Amino acid sequence: MQIIYKVWRWRTIKQLGNLTFAIILLLLIAAVSVLGTIIEQDHSIDYYQTNYPIHSGTILDVNWVVIKGLHIDQLYTSWSYLALLVLFGASLIVCTFSTQLPSLRNARRWKLKKSLSLSKPLYKQNTVKALSTTSNIYCLSKLSYHVFYQNNFIYSYKGLIGKVAPVFVHVSIILLLFGSMTSLFFSFLIQEMVPVKETFNFQNVVHAGYLSSIPSQIIGRVNSFHIEYYQDKSVKQFYSSLSLVDYTDNNNVKQGISVNNPLYFKGLTIYQTDWQINGLKVLINNKESLQIPMIKIKKGNNTYWFSNITYNNQVRYSFVLQALDGSIFCYNGQGQLIRKLDVKQNNIIDYLPIQVLEIITSTGLQIKKDPGIPILYSSFAMLIISTFISYISYSQIWISVESNQLLMTGITNRGQIKLEEDIFKLQKFLK
Repeated sequence: MQIIYKVWRWRTIKQLGNLTFAIILLLLIAAVSVLGTIIEQDHSIDYYQTNYPIHSGTILDVNWVVIKGLHIDQLYTSWSYLALLVLFGASLIVCTFSTQLPSLRNARRWKLKKSLSLSKPLYKQNTVKALSTTSNIYCLSKLSYHVFYQNNFIYSYKGLIGKVAPVFVHVSIILLLFGSMTSLFFSFLIQEMVPVKETFNFQNVVHAGYLSSIPSQIIGRVNSFHIEYYQDKSVKQFYSSLSLVDYTDNNNVKQGISVNNPLYFKGLTIYQTDWQINGLKVLINNKESLQIPMIKIKKGNNTYWFSNITYNNQVRYSFVLQALDGSIFCYNGQGQLIRKLDVKQNNIIDYLPIQVLEIITSTGLQIKKDPGIPILYSSFAMLIISTFISYISYSQIWISVESNQLLMTGITNRGQIKLEEDIFKLQKFLK
């Protein structure tokens, strides 16, 4: 009974590696992926109520109730979709171990044929004269064939690495699925807007995998921030100087980042994403320090920051910035430009000393951890390599001496012309 159970279990497992079953799974995954592309993913219920309203009386009406009820808005993270991916990966693993690897081992075995006269030889020579087995082996070796012989029979092959390509393809797809699952379960994404000279930890989580862990022992600080402008005052690049420290081992790093130039630390990747002006720090009458918040205003393609203060309930001043170049325009209560102020410059406006001590800014940071990325890159690299390897043809040549005749035949999985060239070179050597 135990033997019958083992046989049944092995047959059931082998069904996973069935080509038809794998194709069905692949088509199901493709169909679900297409549906997830058509129906927008991970939006609020208000979005779906607006874009997919209920139309009574229509056939196959895809409305927001259907989308939310069947969880179509979260297809790629649903357990049914993940189950399809796991089944497909299992199918590839079973196929690799039950079909591809045995085929590769079989390709290395000797395949000495008892007779070539029963087949259709590609070459036949009646007089073998003094040509010895050693000569034939030498010629085949010069053509990069691996040669085996027994009595009057010779078997040779080359391009065995071409048989490895299907195994590489399977392994690369398995790695791709494994890397995707790793990213889904263990990655996280955090967005932070941090004022300059302030410390921060990882709080504003945008996305986190089911098994991800947000590091609480790492603390960061924004040391400085500045912007590089073009001549027309448009932003060319913006930079932040960051410090990070891990209090568990006192490991720390200090580095500047910019767009497309992130910081790497303890598996984290920190990108420069955005920036904003929070306000002005102003010293009035050489004794009263104020922090004035600023409002962002868009006018056409231009962006401005605006704030105002009222001193002693009598005098009102407005401040306008367009860039972080230190130029601040000061206006009176009637909207008339008084003068341009520079940071840390002493100014007297209406007999009132005013000094702008600092422009208070924040830098936008994107903090990301995705352990699946190295696995995904490895799978892509393996897939590219296997594509090139697949063009290497696996060729086999048999030579035998039967009844004073030298017979030769050969087969190849691709590159028939190359095999015929090898046969022709052998013919020239044997004449």
